[in-house]
Amino acid sequence: MRRDTMGVILTSEDRIPPITDIRANAALPIAGRYRIIDFALSNMANAGLTNVGIVTESNYSSLMDHVKSGKPWDLDRKNGGLSVLPPSLEQTKLGTIKGDIDMLAGIRDYLMRSPQTYVILSLGNFIYNIDFAEVVQSHIDNQSDVTIVYKDVKGMPDEELSRFTLLDFDGDGKVTDIEVQPYYPKTTNASMELYVMDKALLESIIDECSARGDRDFVKDALVKKMLGIRIFGYKYEGYMDKIDSMKSYYRNNMAFLNGDVRKELFNPANPVYTKTKDQSPTKYGDEAVIEHSFVSDGCTIEGTVINCVLSRGVIIKKGAVVKNSIIMQDSVICEDVDLDHVVFDKEVYITKGRKLIGQESYPLAIAKGSKI
Repeated sequence: MRRDTMGVILTSEDRIPPITDIRANAALPIAGRYRIIDFALSNMANAGLTNVGIVTESNYSSLMDHVKSGKPWDLDRKNGGLSVLPPSLEQTKLGTIKGDIDMLAGIRDYLMRSPQTYVILSLGNFIYNIDFAEVVQSHIDNQSDVTIVYKDVKGMPDEELSRFTLLDFDGDGKVTDIEVQPYYPKTTNASMELYVMDKALLESIIDECSARGDRDFVKDALVKKMLGIRIFGYKYEGYMDKIDSMKSYYRNNMAFLNGDVRKELFNPANPVYTKTKDQSPTKYGDEAVIEHSFVSDGCTIEGTVINCVLSRGVIIKKGAVVKNSIIMQDSVICEDVDLDHVVFDKEVYITKGRKLIGQESYPLAIAKGSKI
């Protein structure tokens, strides 16, 4: 990777109550021991980026605790490295953050001090595994002003397509139309909200939009400038999705139970790193039954677990049956409990004999620290 490229990750404004009541979307646990931001951050680290900024909006303490100095991603450096960039006091005092342009304006000095020529700008609520070196090289080869990474999601239902920004192209791969979450989609080219551009152009966009009171990077910058700048697409072929609702959060956790998805997203050639914890292996009781599940370290399982994703330290006692569920760290499921299609935040305690049932299209979510 060229050393003249830096990374900026924007934490998403999408809220998924109750599990984002205390944390940013990018800090949500996924696949047991990972966080959503691990995918974008690891891809940048694998590409050799040595200067990465994470721009936060609110509820960022969990995110800061997770990434800390950036050591798991080899970003704990004296020069550059990982920077967590909370909103300035001026921004938070009057609650003036109303879009990603405001978030970027808050790090204008950070961008100006960074010596790199190019910037990879990413929204932190997507999961994917991509070679950023190829994306940057494509950007340079096309002599593009902005390169947008996208995937053709042919076959996706219209209601799901409408969650994305959709792109249309001419025969040379140049973007000719951008629609932001259209009600009636005209194309299946879904933007992954990953952009490569000159850092100087990004600074110019921030200054111009801020001066005009514009707030949205896509609507107010890219769409309005489309005729004046060269915007090209880079087609991504692998697994990707946007986590912006409880339904998509549940679906993507369950996707990790598919061996092909795991093999693709956890590609040894482009590994995903995360904060490590020294915990003992999971203990299984004599009567424990485990089927088709993703189980992290430090759990104690004496009951039945089928088609589930368990984070570290989960306790499932004798007689409990847990199916099709996501259970986060240090939750306790007592004897004879029956759970199906639930999402538990951390430290949830379910007392003996309780029964909680959700649906695949509407999983039952329980807030952190709840006792039922």
